[in-house]
Amino acid sequence: MIPPENYRADFMQAVINAAPTPIFYKDAEGRYLGCNKAFEEYIGLSRGQLIGKSVFELFDEELARVYFEADNALFERKGTQIYEAKVDYADGSTHDVMFHKAYFHAQDEGVEGIVGSILDITERKKAEELLEQLALTDSLTGLDNRYSLMKSLQHSLLRQHRENFTLAFLMLDLDGFKQINDNYGHPVGDTLLIEVAKKLKSNFRESDVIARVGGDEFSVILENISSTESLTRLVNKVLAEFREPFVIDNKKLTIGVSIGIAVSSSIECSSEDIIKQADAALYQVKNSGKGSYHLTVVN
Repeated sequence: MIPPENYRADFMQAVINAAPTPIFYKDAEGRYLGCNKAFEEYIGLSRGQLIGKSVFELFDEELARVYFEADNALFERKGTQIYEAKVDYADGSTHDVMFHKAYFHAQDEGVEGIVGSILDITERKKAEELLEQLALTDSLTGLDNRYSLMKSLQHSLLRQHRENFTLAFLMLDLDGFKQINDNYGHPVGDTLLIEVAKKLKSNFRESDVIARVGGDEFSVILENISSTESLTRLVNKVLAEFREPFVIDNKKLTIGVSIGIAVSSSIECSSEDIIKQADAALYQVKNSGKGSYHLTVVN
């Protein structure tokens, strides 16, 4: 067995070349001392083209400055550094990666610098984004769920506080849905809810937040309302469309919708205030015959 102190440089190079993760190392001035094959593929340059070069000779000014400052901060601390970033590979693809870097000091050679590896976490980030999306989405209709609605409402009110626009919050309750669900079964009821979601999406702006918050209950957040008149025209259009039957499994199914609306122009309005007012408006509609709307202004 060859003693470790007699390992040749090409042997150590073969070892790091075997690693599937891009690995690089630089001196104290930020010049590349070496790398492995995976790093060559990532950057699109050979090891020979890299050695002795700084990031300013290899990358555009903005990106080079980011790398240089991160390396400098690590070198001054003489510790380790871990952070996530998006990087463009030489093949043009964009990856989510995690940088792991550390300071080193080779006393015998009188060399100090940093060594780093790049871990591709693209698939992990995609899975995280999917899970987050599922946590914010109603699984049946694809609309936002109650949790997502509450987050969006808080953000909308914060924007209203900054930009001073008029905001409307709508609570919608389907009239007659329970009877259809009981008479035709849950599969038909589920299909009907999906069609309701499609109809709502077709009537509101892409920027409006539409959520299913219960079995047959929906809510909508509308920012930047130009006038109460334009809002009531929109609501009357929705009411008229819901008077038209839905055709499911060759059956004409008729339901209605009752809508409670709270409009806020106040920068002091809270999410609890606007929800309470919209709920009270909806309750008034349900008690007065359904299939209509009631609008209240939050002071």
